[in-house]
Amino acid sequence: MDTILLIENDPTNLVALSLAVRSFGYTVLEADSRGEACNLCAEHRGPIHLIMMETTLDQDGVYEFFTRLQLIHPQIRALLMTDASSARLAEKLAMPCEYSFLHRPFRVDALADGIRALLDAPKAATSAS
Repeated sequence: MDTILLIENDPTNLVALSLAVRSFGYTVLEADSRGEACNLCAEHRGPIHLIMMETTLDQDGVYEFFTRLQLIHPQIRALLMTDASSARLAEKLAMPCEYSFLHRPFRVDALADGIRALLDAPKAATSAS
């Protein structure tokens, strides 16, 4: 069973998204901030396969955040939730891991499809030096 780390600072959205993702058959870890997410990643014994979080347009902060998490969980991928007004800017984010966007508002079936598409996709090949 794949483990998904959900980062959401709105408690109502956190519960709703967590329930939806659990209903798809995934294990969910919940965090209300990047700091809490880092702590969960460090403490969690098994692999974390996917992080779901609201996209911020702070490119450096997002890149550094995922770079840190990949040191602990190298297989991690990201599903970045964004609203339509920031979608074009968000798509310019440079990311150290495989990722995709889910534009808010979204339907539950779009959420399930977005998660499956990322988790089922083959891992990008990396070259060894």
